[in-house]
Amino acid sequence: MSTIFEVQATDLLMSEVYALRRRVFVVEQGGPEELEVDDDDRRAIHLAALSDGLVIGTLRILLHDRAAKIGRMAVSVSSRKRGVGRELMEFAAATASRRGADEIVLGAQVTTRGFYERLGYSAEGSAFDDAGIPHVMMRRKLQR
Repeated sequence: MSTIFEVQATDLLMSEVYALRRRVFVVEQGGPEELEVDDDDRRAIHLAALSDGLVIGTLRILLHDRAAKIGRMAVSVSSRKRGVGRELMEFAAATASRRGADEIVLGAQVTTRGFYERLGYSAEGSAFDDAGIPHVMMRRKLQR
């Protein structure tokens, strides 16, 4: 079980969030390092899952009118298949809803599509390339 909370872009814990994202997206998946941190990080709502004082999961939420876009979802290798991703996504949905969003959109890696479908997301359109990895757009309406 982990503890999930919002991390401000200026919080010292953001260095651990960025380190986890780098381990997952750059080192593990071979994504380009220069794309990992971007201008959206300054305005995003960042969530972190902590266990024993360590960041084991993270994602960010970008609000666009009545939609929330979730991105940069990462869970440490040792914490996968333990419900951390599901907990993060549920916390994100509650956070987005509280902030006025009616739906969540995200670009899921094709290999993780089933995970998001189990959480109520539906795929839309064809697969596309994002940083060299096939993705599919997914959407879920939020309950009010």
